[in-house]
Amino acid sequence: MRDGPGDGLWDAASRWVEAQIGLHFPPGQWLDLQRGLDAAAVRLGLSHARACAERLVQGACGAAEREVLADCLGVRETYFFRDPLLFDQLAQQVLAPLAAARRASTRELRLWSAGCATGEEPYSLAMLVANLLPDWRDWRMTILATDLNAGALERARAGVYGPWSLRGGMPEAAAGWLRPRPGGLHEVHPGLRERVRFEPLNLVTDRAFPAAAAAMDLIVCRNVLMYFAPARRAAVLQRLREALAEGGWLVTNPVEIPAGGVPGMTVAMSGGLIALRRAAPPAVEKPEPLPASRPRRRSPPAAAAASALRIEAAEPAADDEETRCRAAMANDKLDPQWPYLLSCILSERGAIDEAITALQRALFLAPDHVLSRFALGSIAARQGKVAASERHFAAARAHLESLPKEEVIAGSGGVTAGELERVIRLRDGGV
Repeated sequence: MRDGPGDGLWDAASRWVEAQIGLHFPPGQWLDLQRGLDAAAVRLGLSHARACAERLVQGACGAAEREVLADCLGVRETYFFRDPLLFDQLAQQVLAPLAAARRASTRELRLWSAGCATGEEPYSLAMLVANLLPDWRDWRMTILATDLNAGALERARAGVYGPWSLRGGMPEAAAGWLRPRPGGLHEVHPGLRERVRFEPLNLVTDRAFPAAAAAMDLIVCRNVLMYFAPARRAAVLQRLREALAEGGWLVTNPVEIPAGGVPGMTVAMSGGLIALRRAAPPAVEKPEPLPASRPRRRSPPAAAAASALRIEAAEPAADDEETRCRAAMANDKLDPQWPYLLSCILSERGAIDEAITALQRALFLAPDHVLSRFALGSIAARQGKVAASERHFAAARAHLESLPKEEVIAGSGGVTAGELERVIRLRDGGV
């Protein structure tokens, strides 16, 4: 029989898990904690979750047992090219322009999958690059993949996967890179497997990142930050920022991006991709006269605002971004996604009242726009408006409960209804 939520053991166990592993289980998530400890108890030869909780609170868990706990408490929902739209956006908006710029110089790309689980994501990134670069063997391609679970990393290094890793079918981008093996298995192309470097890392508790985690062009860290407490989440974001090269991209789920932004980073929106980008210092250039024949730069028309929407880190483009977004809103008055995106821009520069107005407009256009509900709830929580925060989160949860857990929320960059519901429950549970 399970203990009630008031049992002090679960409070102590959740504190231990956060301190030793980095995963955050507030009171609203204690049933999830118990389920994870039930699974760990079976592997550790204990009778039930309570016995497992008592063991860890008493300080009787060694490194091997912590490894089991990390494996049972972590979420490893991954498969090849999960969220195909996001991978298309990464190819078109990040990797293709970067490769074009590097082709005549260093021919080097540095990518990091942080929280890689059993490896499907970093291998998908390797396939993405290989598809973009027919001469990829001639490039210096570093793909770092890290996870807190050593067992998952061992499976990742083997590079052999069953049908569950391809449950969406064989992605076109993976064709030729996953070789069939007996028993319905597939093996990653050996050349690509050699390019992916797997290393153990706990983003929260490890004091130092691997030496290879420096000057990264792209860091993908999706569905990871949502499991950390707010203070730890902010610290991890800062450390990830420091691991990026100037102008480098950090791709999380949009709901994991703090509404107030991250110091030293901009919210970059390009071709539908919403990500964080490390700001570069302003370039210092000698003034030079413009040649008489130089054409004037034209601003994109409102109809093309969606494809032109972006933030460039090396120029004062935040105002341009807002202008383009407002132009798109004027051109398409009925799409709630534009005022929602405008609210992200306004929040980043601290214009919270204007951001709230934009979110309210989005909800006027689409009362079930769950991302706007989530954003309003987050803003109200930061302002200490508990009742308003609970009201918005409750409305968001009510809508999410009507959707299949695996359904991707429109405009979210790949967040499923189940994932967003968990984020809301975490925030509503005291984060």
